[in-house]
Amino acid sequence: MADETLGQFESRIGRFVDTLASDWARTTADKVGVEAKRIATDTASADLGGDPKFSGWVPTLDTRYEHVAPGVISFHPTKRSAGPWTVAEFGRNTSAGPAMVGPRLTKSGRVSKAKAKRWNGRTEGKGTATKALGAIDKRAPEVVQREVAKVIGKFFD
Repeated sequence: MADETLGQFESRIGRFVDTLASDWARTTADKVGVEAKRIATDTASADLGGDPKFSGWVPTLDTRYEHVAPGVISFHPTKRSAGPWTVAEFGRNTSAGPAMVGPRLTKSGRVSKAKAKRWNGRTEGKGTATKALGAIDKRAPEVVQREVAKVIGKFFD
């Protein structure tokens, strides 16, 4: 590298830029997505007593990511686990979060048979999604920096 001409250096810079513009961005985004899924599962497990699901509920608090642009992913709960994530974040039948309706009453004050919903009490939210996103926001730049360092080392060491 010390006796490299300016043209050779320019060629190396070009290969470096091509590498970053190619599959590298998608691969790095995949690594961030996998790490984000791991963090979300660990956070949910810590909040819910060792595994990422509520006892008695079938769905787990699962997440997924999809590529929306080169090097950009959208990270969110799976369709089936959106409800459990909402309950873990805000609680059940509370005033926070989306409106959840309790039992429907008739004019006389009785529970309507036609529109009855089993009232399953009230729980406090644990802020699980907020905790998970905070941990992901801390960790994602480290993953990207590690991958950039690998590419820089490949071309400039």
